[in-house]
Amino acid sequence: MSSSSVFSNSSDTGGQPTGVRLENVSKKFGRLTVFNDVNLKIQDGELFSLVGPSGSGKTTLLRIIAGLEVQDSGHVYIGSNMVDRLGPAKRNIGMVFQDYALYPNKTVIENIMSPLIVKGVKKQEAMSEAEEMAKRLGIGETLDRKPGQISGGQQQRVALARALIKHPDVFLLDEPFSNLDAQLRFSARKFLKEVQREFGITTIYVTHDQSEALSISDRVAVMGNGVIHQVGAPKEIYSSPADEFTATFIGSPPLNVLNMKFSNGTSSPIQLHMDGVAEGEHRVGIRPENISIGSGPNEATITDFEYAGRETIVYLKVGDIELRSIVFDASGLKTGQKVSFDVQKGGVHILD
Repeated sequence: MSSSSVFSNSSDTGGQPTGVRLENVSKKFGRLTVFNDVNLKIQDGELFSLVGPSGSGKTTLLRIIAGLEVQDSGHVYIGSNMVDRLGPAKRNIGMVFQDYALYPNKTVIENIMSPLIVKGVKKQEAMSEAEEMAKRLGIGETLDRKPGQISGGQQQRVALARALIKHPDVFLLDEPFSNLDAQLRFSARKFLKEVQREFGITTIYVTHDQSEALSISDRVAVMGNGVIHQVGAPKEIYSSPADEFTATFIGSPPLNVLNMKFSNGTSSPIQLHMDGVAEGEHRVGIRPENISIGSGPNEATITDFEYAGRETIVYLKVGDIELRSIVFDASGLKTGQKVSFDVQKGGVHILD
């Protein structure tokens, strides 16, 4: 079997666009409304992330796309086809869960080839394609081992290989790296991005980790309490948050949020000047990296430090207001010290 058969998206759509569209999708569990009238469009071939805290509805939305849950109203389209009445097997999707759900009594190659065997592909042909897929995903040396005999990172790649060998139109991933340690998660994200680019499959990735979503995605949807607060490219989501939920959820350390009064474009109690801001009190967000310590019109007392490798988070107190600032050299700074600081206007967001 040629490599093109494995590495191209040869699905039932015959090369037609296979983006995903949700129209007014609603879901309840008893009296609990998970989300109401969700509209979302994922472009053909993009890597799209749904990010939000636990309970935001992102996994339920993914399961509705997969056909594992049925929406109460609205429609789901894969490509140009409405798939509301199709079960998971007929939607031609590949899915990887947080629990990789590998067969413990089967070898790696048997796990990878199992979807093809279910579809009626001859064993020798399925084995040949599974070997090729495993080689491409860097697990060719593990084929004769059982899942319990390989590492977590290798298990994750086996799960990816098993999903991809089906030639899915849409690839769905639900927190697939959450069981890996920090170092493996970093390499796994990079690997997933490379694989998604190679295969060109429309991919929807669910995570609660905002840094993960920002690092791998073409676009991101930020969800909270069943509401999609913003959809956009990672840079747009970070630099131009649509509301306070997005602004505070995206970014590490979190955004500083406080109430400030503006008069003639100048604010208090933190002093900065911004043209075009209406008179009166506003809810304001300031990115920690945009608070520079050492000079400026504001004065604060250092209350704490948090070492974070190449940077240090410095906690500042201005009256009753606590702020977080990021510095790359905290030498010379100490708890209880009074310091001057300035705020760069590029990192200030009017949230109301």
